[in-house]
Amino acid sequence: MSLWDVVRIPFDSVRNGFREFRKALFTASRPSGEYYVVDESVEGMEELLGGYSFAPNWEFSYYERGEVLNLARVVHERHTVEEETHHWWQTHVRGWQNDAGQLELHAHWELEPTENGNAHIDGVGFDFDRGMRNLESYLKQAGVEYETTTVDTGSSH
Repeated sequence: MSLWDVVRIPFDSVRNGFREFRKALFTASRPSGEYYVVDESVEGMEELLGGYSFAPNWEFSYYERGEVLNLARVVHERHTVEEETHHWWQTHVRGWQNDAGQLELHAHWELEPTENGNAHIDGVGFDFDRGMRNLESYLKQAGVEYETTTVDTGSSH
């Protein structure tokens, strides 16, 4: 008999509680900058990007006010930044729904946070342009049409 046969932890409730806790304590403004606008639902975009190994990333990132989509695709790549070599990186995609019901997608490339805690928080290796290029390549591979827009919120990453 294992411990799991006796103890049943309500993981869904724990996860949802943590997500709400994160929203209360770790909140940031939506960043200004370039966005890709797509005519897709949140569920459709999750399914589409999930096919390219993107996964929910709510637990390991700040809540950026109003976001409805938060996905990351982690890869193992060797890069040296500021004289230190890092191996785990991610393309982090966030989405906001606009008044027309479209999704506005914003992406960046950065160190994966669970393996690079302080360096991730300090922004070591952060690259907005690479993140947007990565996102664009997945949208093109999937045949998703998009427009480019600029959003000015008075805040940046």
